[in-house]
Amino acid sequence: MAITTRQQDGFTMPELEYLAQCERVAIVPLHRMERLELVTGTVGPFRPPQKAVVPLWLAVMLKRASRCRIVAPDWLRYEHLRTLCREEDQPDSLFTRLPHHYLEIAHVLLTNAEDDIVDAQGIRRLLQDLRETRQSKTREGLKMLNSLQLQMDNLSAAEINEIRPLFARSFDMLRRLDALAATGEQTQRQAHASDSHYSELDDTFGSSFAY
Repeated sequence: MAITTRQQDGFTMPELEYLAQCERVAIVPLHRMERLELVTGTVGPFRPPQKAVVPLWLAVMLKRASRCRIVAPDWLRYEHLRTLCREEDQPDSLFTRLPHHYLEIAHVLLTNAEDDIVDAQGIRRLLQDLRETRQSKTREGLKMLNSLQLQMDNLSAAEINEIRPLFARSFDMLRRLDALAATGEQTQRQAHASDSHYSELDDTFGSSFAY
């Protein structure tokens, strides 16, 4: 089955951030609030200074209303990101495991809660280094693309989205080429079988009739 144009083109960054809005993050409420009934379940009650875990979209909304501060996830801390960069930069290293929407979450938090994140500028630099290193490894992985599969574990949603246009079109083209190659081999086998059949007929008629 051919890949649709929409699948080939992938998502825009705002669309990916929208998909990441239901990821959970920790907050510290600044005001007492009762339970909130959401479609995905109940959150709260909120009692400062006890932490609470809420969807990303709600954390941003409360932050904008000055009703909470957002707690940076452990993976978004400077020391942890620096360790990840070192691991990713090792020869023949695999992709380190990160949240599926780590780039989108980081962008939302750095945009809306920079004052809640220690060394936000340093974290931005490390995220850029991490992304570039992983992009380089992704390009190397694409060199091993075949018509059956491409396995690169622990890619995030944004990283998959970046290679989707190239991968989708290349994969579809490889499948078409394999189908053409299979058709060519079948035609050659049929031609060979036909030649053998005529050779047998020549032998038969040659021994039955003398000119």
